[in-house]
Amino acid sequence: IIDTAEAEIVELIFRLYLNGKSVIGIVDELERRQVKSPSGKDKWCKKTIDNMLSNEKYAGDVILLKNSNSEFNYLAKENHTAIIPKETFKAVELEKSHRSNIVEGENGLKRREKKYSSKKKTQNSLIKIRI
Repeated sequence: IIDTAEAEIVELIFRLYLNGKSVIGIVDELERRQVKSPSGKDKWCKKTIDNMLSNEKYAGDVILLKNSNSEFNYLAKENHTAIIPKETFKAVELEKSHRSNIVEGENGLKRREKKYSSKKKTQNSLIKIRI
């Protein structure tokens, strides 16, 4: 069962991210709006926002056996009612990869630059969604 008040916060977080806000910018915006964290605190943790933006459950899917000990995992699509459309979730995944400072090179993973700037945008990176 979806809690509509909590679903509105999840939708807001995804919209803010796609409209160019960084994770820290989203934390600041939620605190400015006096939105309580999932644990009921006034302060939001960056990790909480980052985990929410990567959580397939908001799009109605669930990954089973999702841990480091399991050799396999399974994706159960449309397992439950989605809060976020799949297109929005995929757009956030794409935007996260564009904003990522880590790239795969010949010798494995490496940093692209010393700092990430949210002002750098690729052509297809942002989808404007009304807040």
